[in-house]
Amino acid sequence: MRDDDLAALNGTTLHNLEVTLDLHTRERVPVTKYTAFSWSVSRHSLFERCKRAYYLNYYAARRVIEARDRSISAVWWLKQVTTLRAWVGQVVHRIAAEAVRALRDGQELRRDDLIQMADRIYREGLEASRRGIKHEGEWRVLFEHIYPNDPFSIDRDEAHTAVRDLTNALLDSEAYDFLRSLPPSEAGAPGAIREVDEPFQSFELLDVPELGQVRVFAIPDVLAVEGESVHIIDWKTGSTEHAQIRHQAGIYQLYAHQAYDVPEEAITFRLADLGGAGESVEVLEGVPSIAEAEAFARQSIYNMVARLEDAGHNTATIKNYPMTDDLSHCQWCGFKRACWRHEAIHD
Repeated sequence: MRDDDLAALNGTTLHNLEVTLDLHTRERVPVTKYTAFSWSVSRHSLFERCKRAYYLNYYAARRVIEARDRSISAVWWLKQVTTLRAWVGQVVHRIAAEAVRALRDGQELRRDDLIQMADRIYREGLEASRRGIKHEGEWRVLFEHIYPNDPFSIDRDEAHTAVRDLTNALLDSEAYDFLRSLPPSEAGAPGAIREVDEPFQSFELLDVPELGQVRVFAIPDVLAVEGESVHIIDWKTGSTEHAQIRHQAGIYQLYAHQAYDVPEEAITFRLADLGGAGESVEVLEGVPSIAEAEAFARQSIYNMVARLEDAGHNTATIKNYPMTDDLSHCQWCGFKRACWRHEAIHD
């Protein structure tokens, strides 16, 4: 299925693909909770990095079943692409969630069991991507299998070692020690750990021009309540110096402020640097205030909506989303095959 859909890109041209996608993304149909405009820090980052990748991810790759066009299905597959390095991070985050949920329930998992779980998930995900099948109900599509002529984002042996090392760093981290000290849930009463990587966690931003309200996704790795204080923990397996981290910290605080009705000074944010032996580190340039985070989100939403063809139907025309001129952004981008950049990178 995957390979057949992707092969459709071999039988077309960039121009013809753009025409097909433009017709698809300009079609005005009533929005649903799945197709209505929404916002997140990761969406903002992609919008700033490359308008075309943003368009392909959020517009061209939606409503694929209704489209019944293999070239559109191909774009959907490219949206699923993740690098081997990113897969390592996903595995460790999965282990972190399993470990913290066990702490929440008063049933701490053994280190050896968590290491074995990490090894298994990592290997099964690789094999699922190689075979083009689902893993644990989800498609795994590694960049290295879609672009076999490109160099690996990380050496395969190094990646396997990193899964173990980062899992050990997680279990030895200051943040994990803090979570171990918190009271678990008992007899149906919630403990201190309230949220663990909750899927589709969000809040509403009101009074947004042209849209009224916008769903803002905010999914902390861990959120705990201790007395009058809210603690947010973010596990990081890569660099802790990306600007996106500061923006994300601010949006998490805005979410906690709204969801738990606590003042800003009662919220703490811990950035756990698993690549740095699990130490909790300061956010580069500091965590923004709630007011700054909200202003940032509103400006980003304004910039995105300004490029839409019809905000009410959340439709977009491809001409408003040019490709980036910085080819360095294309190196690990799963969409480069749909931009005919997979050949330009090697020229």
